[in-house]
Amino acid sequence: MKLRIGYVSRNQTMPSINLTPSRSLAAAIALAVLCGCGSSGGATKEEPHPARSALAGMLGRPLLILPAQYLGTVTPVGQYELSMSNRDLLPILDDELADVFRKRGVRKSWTFADEITAAAMRNEGMVQDPRDLSAESIRRIEVGDTPIPEPLGTQIRQLIALQDGRYALIPVEIDIDTRPARAGGTLHLVLVDSRTARVLWVDSVESPAPPDVPPNELLVGYGFRKLARALATRFADMVVAQ
Repeated sequence: MKLRIGYVSRNQTMPSINLTPSRSLAAAIALAVLCGCGSSGGATKEEPHPARSALAGMLGRPLLILPAQYLGTVTPVGQYELSMSNRDLLPILDDELADVFRKRGVRKSWTFADEITAAAMRNEGMVQDPRDLSAESIRRIEVGDTPIPEPLGTQIRQLIALQDGRYALIPVEIDIDTRPARAGGTLHLVLVDSRTARVLWVDSVESPAPPDVPPNELLVGYGFRKLARALATRFADMVVAQ
């Protein structure tokens, strides 16, 4: 199965916001970012790298970071395709995301993939396995008013009900490019409001292959973990300072 991937640019801006309850989070995030930009005074401005993510506004809110859903690879001609044979690598990414945020003090309000999966297993038969959601429909999704399709909306609500929250961050896909000149990875993320079943935010994080990992080893355990750690760190840098 080969699929072309289209994603929202990480430079995407929020649409104009009508301050209804379902969009209050987006408004709060935008306001926080604007206030932060205006508080630098006369100090010399330096462009942060990577840019600070609007998701920083979620640090004090309950948030579920669900397990990663898909792994994509790049063919020699530059076409992306989903890989079924490498899905067993995805829990490595989940572990790295949890590790980097926990080390930065994000523990009480955010629930990570290992805890979510354990809770789902205790309620097997009542909720969908969080490692196998019906997330195909949001691989190309944009921020907007259109609710996410079913059954994904119900699956997310059921998982969040186990943790007493509202918002879910889905690492929808990690794409691995093993071409020598472009070796690296891209992590695609979607933030969902479970009550309204709407997407509040999308972004992508990129990282080149670690210098000590040959491109042909990015899809084996050690090489994938090194790349996953680099992507998780870049994402964490966007959300919370070390």
